[in-house]
Amino acid sequence: IGCMLASTNIAYAQISKASKKIVKANAKQFEKEGWSLDGTGTFNSVLTAHYTKLDSGEAIELTGNANAKKSINLAKTNARNNAINEYAEYARSMVRARINTDLVDLNDEQRENFVAGYERLVIKELNGELKPSFYIYKRNSDGTYEMRAFFIVDENAAAAANKKALEAAAEEMG
Repeated sequence: IGCMLASTNIAYAQISKASKKIVKANAKQFEKEGWSLDGTGTFNSVLTAHYTKLDSGEAIELTGNANAKKSINLAKTNARNNAINEYAEYARSMVRARINTDLVDLNDEQRENFVAGYERLVIKELNGELKPSFYIYKRNSDGTYEMRAFFIVDENAAAAANKKALEAAAEEMG
């Protein structure tokens, strides 16, 4: 435990001043709202590790939510899928805008097919790049669970996943 606390203190010293404030505020808010960590550590330690990765400038955060799930494991799976789908939705809107301006010779059906193929492929590609940072949960009064999942994705890996998905979708379209 001593080593873990020492490494957390070192990591805490390395994050930005703004991130230190966020860590402190989020830890306090999570505790106040009745969230529990799924795993070991404290809110301060997992948030410090999370923001250390974000402060590197080469990572992005994805979050996912799950509500009213009968088990923590089911909630965890749903929260992960939610995070991936949120990213895919964002990426899809970017691709759709690009297609509408750059590929005007495609008809509506071809555009929709391309975008649908891209979305399916980006979900597949990104799934391997999604690294869980931490999960928090609450048990509801009806016995179900609410889960929030926080993930880190390397920006370069996400860009590579997007590019690979675009190329595969274009190849599928011919």
